[in-house]
Amino acid sequence: MLIDHETTDIYIQETNQSLAEIEQNLILLEDMGAQIDMSLAKRVYHAMHVIRNGASLLALSKMKELSQKIENVLGLICTNRLTPNPEVINILLQGIDHLYQLIDRIYSNDEMDIDEQSVLLTGLTSAVLPDNIKQSVTEVRDIPLPDGKHAFQIPELNLIQVLEQGKNIYILIFDLIKDVQNKNNTPFNFVRYIQQHGQIIDSMFDIQSVGTLEEQEYGSEEMPYFVLLASSISDKQLKKALDLASHQIQQVTIDLDDLIHPTTKQFQQGMTLSIANQSRKTDNKKRVDLLNAFSCELKFAMDCLSNQSLSVGKKRVQSVLNSLQDLLNQENSVLASKILWKIGRNIRDYAYQSNLQIKFYLKCGLIKMDHRILYRLIEPLTNIIIQMVRSAQTNTTVQICLKMTTIDHMIHMSLSFVDPQVLKQETYLNLDIAEKKIQALSAEVKQSFELKAGLNIAIRIPQKIIIIPGYHIVIDENHYIVPKFNLKECLTNLDPLKWRKEDSSIIFNHNEKNIRIVELSNKDVSYFKNKQSLIVCEVGNKCFGLATDSTDIFEMDVVCQPLGKQLDSNPLIVANCLLDDGQIAFVLDMGFLLKMLDNNKHSTKTI
Repeated sequence: MLIDHETTDIYIQETNQSLAEIEQNLILLEDMGAQIDMSLAKRVYHAMHVIRNGASLLALSKMKELSQKIENVLGLICTNRLTPNPEVINILLQGIDHLYQLIDRIYSNDEMDIDEQSVLLTGLTSAVLPDNIKQSVTEVRDIPLPDGKHAFQIPELNLIQVLEQGKNIYILIFDLIKDVQNKNNTPFNFVRYIQQHGQIIDSMFDIQSVGTLEEQEYGSEEMPYFVLLASSISDKQLKKALDLASHQIQQVTIDLDDLIHPTTKQFQQGMTLSIANQSRKTDNKKRVDLLNAFSCELKFAMDCLSNQSLSVGKKRVQSVLNSLQDLLNQENSVLASKILWKIGRNIRDYAYQSNLQIKFYLKCGLIKMDHRILYRLIEPLTNIIIQMVRSAQTNTTVQICLKMTTIDHMIHMSLSFVDPQVLKQETYLNLDIAEKKIQALSAEVKQSFELKAGLNIAIRIPQKIIIIPGYHIVIDENHYIVPKFNLKECLTNLDPLKWRKEDSSIIFNHNEKNIRIVELSNKDVSYFKNKQSLIVCEVGNKCFGLATDSTDIFEMDVVCQPLGKQLDSNPLIVANCLLDDGQIAFVLDMGFLLKMLDNNKHSTKTI
């Protein structure tokens, strides 16, 4: 990784957004068949081109290779050489899935195997090309750099595409320290500036002589950056437009006849790269200002409570809590359509694999929900729709609509057949698994059937839900949630010899430091020696341990439910929640656990 982490984080965020848009648009293109919207096809092509340029800038070789092969297929769709039928779109969507995986493993994606997907995309490209240029898909042309040490390696097909448009090919030489960092610019904005004057075919660092922008001493080193650019303008115009010295530009002479005779249809290629650095900095400043305000208000509240002004202190604390809740609601709320469209992708894949005709309609207008809830709804709603499809007694297209409305601070979701007559008799689905996952979100699920209206699945979800990020643990067959910010580390493969009892405390020795253990039930040392793991928790600047029965400790977002009367008097628990499998878990009050230890006088030195 050659670029600083801030630039990489921007690329991850922008690429995930672009991939989601590409994925949706590919499904739209599939529905259009041969009568495609060419402007939509070109937008998809341009978006993939931007992803490839970013991968090139960050030296992500597999990301660059796979996005290039997807771009080649999209280019054929844009020139009407390839129809976006279900088989073609299926291969492209699989490629998008692999790009998602690569971006998720951005710091280790060289280990990921993309060979199978590359072969499918290459085969798709070469299958529709004329015989005289089929080999251009796999043939690579070396274009030496002026330094004589390196060379661009470009598939001949990409060179053919730009030469047939009558464009010139140039090698541009930049220095990211002088041309970017010293001018307080960002790498992506710099690339966007270059793209305004042509199409970047490829780019390259002099890897042997550079580290990262973070490692460079400001203004003291060079960071050579070579760009292979296809442009319609002359070298003199390009020098003036990009403020280049003569040694920074070199025209590449490649004879089109040396590759093939012109046969392809020209199409325009242009792209944009939207990186909102200034907006990002402004948003961060607003957050810091808000945190400052909250911190001051809590300090004043503590002063009031210390001076026995309880009512004033409570009002100040409540004011901060309300403000924080409003801020979190704003931060986490997104348009439901931005996430639930993924259900359509899942249904499309199921239809393709099952050789069925299914149409899925999503009608949710401008309704917003917490993105954590929306993501957890995708799987159970997909499963319900698949069951609905299986229950339909028809060989024609099955059409299902998911409609969302808001009434009385609740979000109502309704799944129903567009053509109720596909069900010839009263039908109800077995929703046991999906229902448990939906109920874990404080939601209700109901089925109803009317002869004229058919089957309807109604789901009601509160608009405002308290969600706690935490870790799921099991102690004595009870399920608990430890808030994420309290868990410091998890220890497994515990040494039984490191357990002991000292005074009235159970102690575990770790890295020559003693960890006091909270006992949720009075047990002796032998009980703890059989535990599978130990989680080290932190409250303020104090640490303690909880011994668990399982090493399967995983992070999850849980929806808090009101405590029942029997639980309300238990000071260990501040809330309860349902897990996706229907199990009840209890959210532990970490402050009370620390108080339990503090009340237990001890003489042992602890961490």
